[in-house]
Amino acid sequence: MARTALIMLMLLLSFVPARAGELRFITIDVAPWASLDPTTQKPVGVFPAVVAEFQRRTGHSIAITLHPFARIDRELETGAQDCTIIVWNDTRAGIVKKGELLAHHPVGIIAAKGVRLDGFDDLHRLNGISVLRGLAMGGGFDENARLRKEFDTDYQTGLRKLAHGRVEAVAGAMPTIRYLAAQMGLDHHLGQQLLLSQMDLVLQCSLKSPHLNAMEQFNRAIRDMRDDGTLDAIFRSNFFS
Repeated sequence: MARTALIMLMLLLSFVPARAGELRFITIDVAPWASLDPTTQKPVGVFPAVVAEFQRRTGHSIAITLHPFARIDRELETGAQDCTIIVWNDTRAGIVKKGELLAHHPVGIIAAKGVRLDGFDDLHRLNGISVLRGLAMGGGFDENARLRKEFDTDYQTGLRKLAHGRVEAVAGAMPTIRYLAAQMGLDHHLGQQLLLSQMDLVLQCSLKSPHLNAMEQFNRAIRDMRDDGTLDAIFRSNFFS
């Protein structure tokens, strides 16, 4: 009798659904995309809100790690992190699988107040342009060796340099730069801006991730979030229109 009960228990356990996998998402440590709440020390912002929706809609447990932009590729290349949501770069195609689009983001140059920036040719006259290390800007900026570029690990460093007259412009995602400048009390130092390209914010998962088969669930979640208005609500609540 006991042997029969044990066999029945083993058969029942074999049909219990497996728990959703534990995944690791890496994101840039830049508000309002992602930053640590000073009170709770938990990640807040656009990306943590999207990841929270992923967990709710797919059942997967996801840990979020915040790092500087320049470190993200290395973490994905080694498989130390499973996925990210970040601007797409064709050079990353060898280390990640490209997923669903979340949004388009304008990328360009914001000059210091009083500095002329009417067109691309004006960039050659600028005495220093802060740009994120590893960020592909497009629009002819990256390959132009005549431009005086200073590579920094974050936008905050570039904004401080601009405020102190050490550079005359900051390059990158323009809404993010202006948001950070306002948070730092430096927005009065910003002047004209020049649009270079529109970057795609895209889900990307490491080709070395053991959870790569879960990516389609996240793609579907993004499509559903776009259709039901959740994505728009997340961007609006984090100061993006």
